[in-house]
Amino acid sequence: MKQVIEIIARCAEGTCVSRPFRVRADDGSLYWIKGMGTGWNRNELCYELLCAKLAAELELPVAGFDVLEVPEALLEFCAVPGIRDLSAGPAFGSLYVDDASSLLPVEVSSVPQELRWQILLFDWWVQNEDRTLGEKGGNVNLLWNPVGRALTIIDHNNAFDPEFNDVAFFEHHVFREKRSRIPAPFLLEQKQRFGNMAGHLDDLIKAFPDEWVEQDERPGDFAPETVRAILSRFDRLLDVFGGQA
Repeated sequence: MKQVIEIIARCAEGTCVSRPFRVRADDGSLYWIKGMGTGWNRNELCYELLCAKLAAELELPVAGFDVLEVPEALLEFCAVPGIRDLSAGPAFGSLYVDDASSLLPVEVSSVPQELRWQILLFDWWVQNEDRTLGEKGGNVNLLWNPVGRALTIIDHNNAFDPEFNDVAFFEHHVFREKRSRIPAPFLLEQKQRFGNMAGHLDDLIKAFPDEWVEQDERPGDFAPETVRAILSRFDRLLDVFGGQA
């Protein structure tokens, strides 16, 4: 497992709810990390890792990711404000993306149409309402590089939301206007891919850190059976999206 060797800063207040830490790992790369400690439930770390794996298998442009070890000694002498919110142990690391910033409303139409379809379907499948954007802003969790015209998807700790609401999702998702415009052949292809991955959930989660999946009978516990039930939603894809022939 890669180790964190330097904790550089914390995400500024008001930029995102989870406020991850920017760090350097022993491979020389910069990451944003979320770990065990105040503000993060262990199940959210599992959701981050699982969604990153699912997105990568679907060939969505998810930021590079890894599980990084945060040494106790590094925390002991760290002067970064808020460091007490981070605990030693395994953390979810999302690779720092250069020359990219949060997608703006005026840039939405620059995202390739098929990619917009894919992200909308993916977020609905994993019950992720945390990809909102309107004229007054939102929490889009998409990074855009205007020069390279490259999109990167990030932040899935709020996926598998037990209070997920289809109506709210289709009112606020950044790509909501694509709901009834996705061709039926594309929906069928995605339904098959979702189904294949749902059937291999055990393989996807078997390497999760023990510290994240241990059962203490508290709200922060990761529940594979709940995730399995949510991923079975793939079977409703055509009914919900009503693709065009």
